Amino acid sequence: MHSTKTEILAHLKRRDGSTVDGIASSLNLAPMTVRQHLTALERDGAVRSQEVRRATGRPHHSYSLTDDGHRHLANGFDRLLALLVEQVGLTEPNGVLEPDDRRSKLFRAAAQTLAERHAPEVRALSGEAQAERAVAILRLHGGFAEFHAEQDAIEIRDFGCVYREMVTRMGPCAWHETFLGALLDADVRPAEEPAECAVCCRYIIRTRVPESTRSF
Repeated sequence: MHSTKTEILAHLKRRDGSTVDGIASSLNLAPMTVRQHLTALERDGAVRSQEVRRATGRPHHSYSLTDDGHRHLANGFDRLLALLVEQVGLTEPNGVLEPDDRRSKLFRAAAQTLAERHAPEVRALSGEAQAERAVAILRLHGGFAEFHAEQDAIEIRDFGCVYREMVTRMGPCAWHETFLGALLDADVRPAEEPAECAVCCRYIIRTRVPESTRSF
């Protein structure tokens, strides 16, 4: 379970900043509660505020993550780093591939290794249970993932993709695409990024039998 402070930080990461009212509405919290948590987070250096003037009425404040705030949500990066280092010796020597190609290959190799470790346990599950376990593994390796179940598909989003931060924000994600495809042995396809999704990886997994329309 995530604390309220962590959920607020996650909301700010997803939306690339927000207001008290925006956070309160999204997390179903009282504005006073949100202000109290934001005050504590700002004091701890995880959040910064900026006054935003409007055409009419009093100005309000917009809140966003500091570097420390981003690091707070990335507490699994140490595990991912260890996994990547494990794969370094298996890549080609310098000069054979372009740097970004080498980085992509490294992430794909690490994702494949991680997926193979967990594939037996995950494939023994079904539907939403598979997605829930996949999300848990991603969170353990640096991401802040979540899943949403729809009528005939499951969508996985990850708002803390180290591949996007370290290699490229364009094109397919070598980390998520490889990991989810190898882990689930299913039809995994990238989804178009919605306007409110701040630099996140989104993948759609087609399910054979719809289980529910609940969202997590």
